[in-house]
Amino acid sequence: MISDASAPPLGVYVHVPFCRHACRYCDFHFSTLLKQIPEVVDAIVREVELRLPFDTQASTLYWGGGTPSLLPDADFTRLNEALRSRLRLDSGAECTLEVNPEDVTNSSLALWRRAGFNRLSVGVQSFRDDRLDWMGRAHRGVDAEVAVRRAQDAGFSSMSLDLIYGLPGSSLGEWQEQVGRAMELGTPHLSAYALTVEPRTALAHDVAKGRSEAPRDERAAEDFLWLRSEVERLGWEGYEVSNYARPGCRAKHNSSYWQGSPYVGIGPGAHSYDGHRLRRSNVRNNSLYQGAVLANKESGWFDLEQLSDQEHFHEQVLTQLRRVEGLPRSAAGGRNLSEAWSKWIGMGYMVSDELGWRLQGEGWLWVDAVASDAFGLES
Repeated sequence: MISDASAPPLGVYVHVPFCRHACRYCDFHFSTLLKQIPEVVDAIVREVELRLPFDTQASTLYWGGGTPSLLPDADFTRLNEALRSRLRLDSGAECTLEVNPEDVTNSSLALWRRAGFNRLSVGVQSFRDDRLDWMGRAHRGVDAEVAVRRAQDAGFSSMSLDLIYGLPGSSLGEWQEQVGRAMELGTPHLSAYALTVEPRTALAHDVAKGRSEAPRDERAAEDFLWLRSEVERLGWEGYEVSNYARPGCRAKHNSSYWQGSPYVGIGPGAHSYDGHRLRRSNVRNNSLYQGAVLANKESGWFDLEQLSDQEHFHEQVLTQLRRVEGLPRSAAGGRNLSEAWSKWIGMGYMVSDELGWRLQGEGWLWVDAVASDAFGLES
C-alpha cells in the first residue's frame, strides 16, 4: 500500500505487544512473556517486509502497544531500521513513540532521538501513588514528572500525557489537581480517558466479585465537563472527545483515524484501513502471529472486512462526531440527519448548519447515543 501525491496521507502504526505486567483496566492486546520479544520482533520485521514496499510514502509513524519503550535496544533498533528502510517519510513527519515513565532514561532518550522519533506519548495516568498502585502501574507520580523533564531536556518538545479520570472514590478537586500538575509540566497535548470496566480485565473481575467499586458515570461526567471548560479557559482546544492540545499541536496520526485516512497496522492485534471500504485486523495472539508470519503463510493470521455503504456510514458517524469539526454534510449521503438528531439539536447539545453536525456542551457526554440515533437511516 503506497500513497501518492493525490492520495490522503498514509499513517503507519506498529503494535508492540508486550508489557512488564498487566494494568487492571487494560483490554489491549499484550503479553508479559518478555522472553518472546526477539522472536515476535522477527515476525514484525517480516510483516514490514511483506506489506511495506520500498519507498512507501508516509506522513506519520506511530509505535504503540503494549509498551514499545520496554524493547531492548537491539530489538528496538532492528525493528526501526526495517521500517525506515521501507518508508519515505514526509518532511516534518510526526513520529510518535508510546513510553512509560519508568523507561525514560538518558540513554533511552538518546536512542529514541537517534532512531528519528520526534514525539513521545507518556503513560502517566495519575500523579498520585495510591491511584497508581490501584491501577497496577509500575511508576510513582514523581517518576512521571522526572521523565517529562528529562525528555524535554533531551530535546523532545512535542509530548502528550495520558491521564485517567472518573476513578472510584475520586473527587472533582482531585481531578483538578491532576490536570494542574500535568499543565505545569508545559507539554502541548493531553489525552484524558474515562475509566471504563472492559470485559476480561482484572478490574471487571474485581467489580463482579464486589472487591472493587465500579466507576460512576456522574463522577466521570463532572471531570469531563470541567476539563473541557478548563482547556478552553487556557486557550487550548478540545479537538476530539478525549484529546486536548495547544493550537497547532494536535496529534496528526490519531487525527488521521478520525478523518478516515488510510493507515497500515503492523504487528499482532494491529488494524489497517485503506481509506475506502477495506479493513484488516491481525490476530491478537503472539504465537499464532509469529508462527504464521515467519512461515510465510498467506492467511490465518489476519482477517479482511469489506464494509458495505451502510457500515461505512456508521463508521464515519462514530469517528467524526468525536471531532470538534463534527460530521460534514457530505457524509450524510442523502440521509435526513437533522430529523434523526432533532432531539439533541433541540436540547442545545448539537449544532446543525451548512457545514454539518457537531456536538457542543453536554452533548459531548452523549456522543455514542447520538451516533446510534443515525444508524437506522437509509440513504
